[in-house]
Formats: sequence, C-alpha cells, structure tokens
Amino acid sequence: MPRKYLGPVPDAEWRSLLSEHLDRADEFRVHMPDGDGPLSYGRSEFLGLPAVQVGPWSGMRDAIEIRGAMTPDARALFRRIEVSIESFDPEGKLWDYELVENGTVVLSIGDYHDLQIDVPN
Repeated sequence: MPRKYLGPVPDAEWRSLLSEHLDRADEFRVHMPDGDGPLSYGRSEFLGLPAVQVGPWSGMRDAIEIRGAMTPDARALFRRIEVSIESFDPEGKLWDYELVENGTVVLSIGDYHDLQIDVPN
C-alpha cells in the first residue's frame, strides 16, 4: 500500500490520525540510536513492554529497532508520549517509529514530525 507524506499537521488532526492508526495496528517498530541521547527518548518505556524484540536498524548506523505487538499497554504508551506533532520538546517525543497492520506500515513518523500514512489503492 503506498504512503502519503502529510508532514506536521494540526494537533487535533494528529490525535485523530494517531488514534485511528493505533486502533488498526497490530505491531509497532520504534527506532533510535543504540545508546543514550536526545533521539533515544522512550527507550526504557518500550523495553519495559512484554515480549519486545530488539535488533539492529538499517536506517541509521549504530541504531536499534524495538518491535513488539500492539498491546493495550503499547497503545497507552504511544498515546501518552505522542500528544503533539506541532510543538514538542525533542527530549520528550519519539524520534522515529512505524505502526504496522498485517505486515504493512500504516503510519510512520521520522525526525519527530515527518508524518506518512497509508493510502488505499
């Protein structure tokens, strides 16, 4: 399914899109450097979720991907962290992640606010 670039959208639209895609998703993939720093916000919270897998991420040298099932706890964590796409403190927001439904990325965020969503054919 192709994705459409939306970029930063008004927060009311963002919260609606996030909620819709969180409800659809059955998996998440969070990307960050393999170490502490401003791009690594959320590491301990996502590593604390049950049955997550951690491996290298090919999108950046020395980076990891934390992936897991979209459980109620994972949904609540995303909703707690991702409250705004218009204005945010980079030290309190996820840098890069994907929400996945049946193996297809349905929403992705890069560089904190570069939003892409799936577009039905």
